[in-house]
Amino acid sequence: MAKKLTDYVGDTILIRSIPINEEHPVFVKLVAVDDGGIWIESQDATEHLLQQFKRTSAPKTAIWFLPFAQIAWILGTEDYPSMSEKSLGL
Repeated sequence: MAKKLTDYVGDTILIRSIPINEEHPVFVKLVAVDDGGIWIESQDATEHLLQQFKRTSAPKTAIWFLPFAQIAWILGTEDYPSMSEKSLGL
């Protein structure tokens, strides 16, 4: 049975989302899932935020809300190995 998005809360996932990084997918920690989107912790976004405020650290970790409409895709994992059929000659 496939996992639900809520099953990934607390895990690192790979997402492609315009607000976070338009050029490539990024790894983020899924903090929560709401009806309209997801809450994430993103090191890329944190670095950007700290640079904007000319800071090297913050007293608390920022989390961002991403509406589902702004997420192109989300990649999670299952607990079994993945192999390349092409590399194995299959």
